[in-house]
Amino acid sequence: MAENPFDPVTLSKIANMELRARLIVDGVLSGIHKSPYTGSSIEFLEHKEYSPGNEIKHVDWKVLAKTDKYYVKQFEEETNLRCYLFLDASGSMGYQSKGISKFEYAATLAASLSYLFLKQSDLVGLICFSDRVLHYVPPRSRVTHLHTLLNVLTELKTAGKSNISAVLNPFIEKISHRSLIIVLSDFFDHTEKILHQLQHFRFKRNEVILFHILDPYELTFPFETVTFFESMEDERHILADPKSIKEHYLSGMNYFLGQFKQSCLENQIDYWLIDSSTPLDQALIKFLARRESSLRPARKT
Repeated sequence: MAENPFDPVTLSKIANMELRARLIVDGVLSGIHKSPYTGSSIEFLEHKEYSPGNEIKHVDWKVLAKTDKYYVKQFEEETNLRCYLFLDASGSMGYQSKGISKFEYAATLAASLSYLFLKQSDLVGLICFSDRVLHYVPPRSRVTHLHTLLNVLTELKTAGKSNISAVLNPFIEKISHRSLIIVLSDFFDHTEKILHQLQHFRFKRNEVILFHILDPYELTFPFETVTFFESMEDERHILADPKSIKEHYLSGMNYFLGQFKQSCLENQIDYWLIDSSTPLDQALIKFLARRESSLRPARKT
């Protein structure tokens, strides 16, 4: 059987991040035939009474016929999509059981999203972080901007603790335009604090999407023999018999995931749990499908 080109194990053999991104995006777009994104357009905002100097072409003749008064249409320009990618590079993101690490998976997904957005002249910014901002690349829409983003993604190494809420906080005021906020992380952090900050983004009418990326071993805990477990963010470690703690671990993990997902739902935050062994095209297709449904006009009843 031929290798799936989007499988993380196969992708791990491709060192060039740009090649990975192009392979994933071009493959996905050719499969769905079109993109669910739109470029800049003009949207009707409101009427205002005509005054000398207004363009005649904007006069609403239907309103004139009904009211015998001249009104002109005002329009609001819709700019291209502005996206901010927040990528977790803390120590725990370096974990991998097989294939590629959670960070490599998240970075490849971030590269693919960047390639997709820039392909359509959207603006993309990148914030890589642990307990602080490690790299901030302001949003740009030039095609050459992709190389800047990919260079950062390629050179970044995982280390340190995660503090997502502290990283998000200054961007609440910095991001003044309505934007798409995407966070890629394992979210081994204080989720209540994270959600509190994300609520501020939602209040300012930003769209928020979380890609919750976990290793398959973290989801299934398949260990059988006595194992030395070591923290990747601090000095903690433990020698344990996996069989004696598996039930408790899975119960805690499932509770954590269920609560986090429910909280996101209540705050109108799109939540995607991704097993890092999942082919990258599937993760991207889910994202595109969600975007397409959100952009589709609601059916009137």
